[in-house]
Amino acid sequence: MATASEDLTASDELQESEATLSDDLNCPLCMRIFRSPRRLPCLHSFCHDCLQSHIYSVATMKDSVQELCCPLCANVAFTGEFSKDKLVHLFPLNTLMLSVLMKSKVKVDLVCNACQAQDVVSPAENLCTVCEEVLCLQCSKMHGMSRLLTNHTILKIEDLPSKQQTVLQNNEMFRCTEHGSLPVEYYCKDHETQLCAKCFVDDHASCPEVIKLANKTPDLSEALNQMKEQMKILEDHLKRFAAINVLNLSKLESAVNDLTIEIRTLKKIINNALDDLERRVIEEGNKIVYDEKKRIEKTNQRCQSRVTAIRNSNVALESASKYATQNQMFLFIKKITNQCFMTKRHNDDMFSKNDFVTLQLDINPQLNYITNIPRGEMGMLRMKKNDEIPVVPDGFKLLKECITERVNVKDMKGLKNKTPWYSKVTITSNEQLLLVDCENRILYLLDSLCNIVCSHIFLDQPFDVCILSEYSEDVAAVSLPRTKSVHLFSLKDNSIAYVKQIQTKYRCYGIAAYNHDELIVSGPCGDNKTYYWSVITLDGKEKSYHEFAGAGTNQTYVALNAFKSRLYISVWKDDSLHCFGLNGVKQFTFTHLDLKESQGVSVDRDDNVYVVGYRFHNIFQLSPSGLLIQIIVSEIEKDPMGICFDKRGDRFVLSHHRTGPGFYRLVLKNG
Repeated sequence: MATASEDLTASDELQESEATLSDDLNCPLCMRIFRSPRRLPCLHSFCHDCLQSHIYSVATMKDSVQELCCPLCANVAFTGEFSKDKLVHLFPLNTLMLSVLMKSKVKVDLVCNACQAQDVVSPAENLCTVCEEVLCLQCSKMHGMSRLLTNHTILKIEDLPSKQQTVLQNNEMFRCTEHGSLPVEYYCKDHETQLCAKCFVDDHASCPEVIKLANKTPDLSEALNQMKEQMKILEDHLKRFAAINVLNLSKLESAVNDLTIEIRTLKKIINNALDDLERRVIEEGNKIVYDEKKRIEKTNQRCQSRVTAIRNSNVALESASKYATQNQMFLFIKKITNQCFMTKRHNDDMFSKNDFVTLQLDINPQLNYITNIPRGEMGMLRMKKNDEIPVVPDGFKLLKECITERVNVKDMKGLKNKTPWYSKVTITSNEQLLLVDCENRILYLLDSLCNIVCSHIFLDQPFDVCILSEYSEDVAAVSLPRTKSVHLFSLKDNSIAYVKQIQTKYRCYGIAAYNHDELIVSGPCGDNKTYYWSVITLDGKEKSYHEFAGAGTNQTYVALNAFKSRLYISVWKDDSLHCFGLNGVKQFTFTHLDLKESQGVSVDRDDNVYVVGYRFHNIFQLSPSGLLIQIIVSEIEKDPMGICFDKRGDRFVLSHHRTGPGFYRLVLKNG
């Protein structure tokens, strides 16, 4: 029997071990060292008991669960119907995390998963690397006797740290999701999915960009470093967000104290009248602080949980990089990239909803006539935003310094008698270009080298063009502001064929494809002080209509983000970019001293926003929530107008006012 001193020593050692690893190997829910970590499909891991508690909270009073989402990223982890007591056993153990724990000499007490599912507690001795479950000696024997499971590799738990290659070889992350017994041998870039040989033959043989992993797996050392850097950026953002919340709370507390002192100073002059106001300021101020503190504590807990999850992924990534094959690392990095992207979206939402507040006391101007003022009307304490507190940049892909690299620029000056005005250019699904010459009333179809394929002449001036790309063939929509109309064209066999015309309520300048049969149009309401945007169908029906204030003249450009959740509208001469939710609520307005005569707007693959400044020949790169990342000015020496990113999102095409279109690529400068 162990003595009390021995028990105390063991406890001290465990606490010391946990303190050493608390930042990297904590469960994001209980914030303690992992106990029997289970992995969800999104790669987030939680203690067995923590995940079971989460399942109970989802099921509430029901006996079964129809859908379970990850408590961190909200990705769906399970759909169907399953007993809330047994559902936790559907999710495999995180064997990578277990091995790291064991290597770090953290005591790992595991119970047999097969027995645990039957409400029996038995110490686990072995691990099935295929099922990713730990088993007692008896269940291990039964496991090996099954005809369907004879090829499963069974390891002793104590050998797990030294058998990582065996564990990774059988891990379900590297097996086909459709045919679980087959290994992943291909990766389809077109559909962003991993494939076994059967999936490739049955469904993806005709896809143009399919990588056979054994032959074409790229060098992943740079991707691994970039992934670590991105996870570090996410972690830093969450920490800074939590720090700002603490600072915000401190300012609220200080404001209460300062205002209390201010009231006490006034009390020397009109002591009796201000006693009641002092009491209300203290009580109401402390109540605000209390309520805000509760909210901030909850928010910071979420931040810390996501920081912990990022560190979990980093540890797993580091461990896997030592033992996994290039093929496995390629797939592993792809999965963690998706996890980081979802964390970034959640960070966006948190930053956009966070207001910086302080307290302000509005003193009644008639205080000199205090004897005639009821005490309850002497002053009012309220919370207000403080715009002076600096904001944390929240762009996922923070570029240190960026230049534009010319890919191909076509000089089309002088094709017609009048000086051209190339107001907009866009890219079709087959990498051709549609270029609008507003002044000469022409729509050009160009090839990928900016050579003219064919053209269409209008009776009035066109302005903007977009592609409805979900049709069996591309359909182009062109806005004609002066006739308050949108013209539709079919693009087939290198031709532009007129289809129909749609009338709009007001002059329509900016235009964007909402989906395959709906458009978003924008322009002035008539007085050049009020602007509108609306969603219309291809039958001309208006589904929604919204107005907003703006100065300047007629022109607007519009762009949607990839998730169709944000609409960006630039207003010429107003020198501004407006952002709206699709429910019509304005999210922000961006202005800058160097943004003059704002023109085209577009969104890249990382959801960053780009708006063109015509006068100073620059392009502004903003985060999705409207924070300035950088101003790109190099190599854009001509008058830029419209901008459009290609489907890969790493290359854009500009239309220049008088000289034609050109392809550019964003390049990150080292150092």
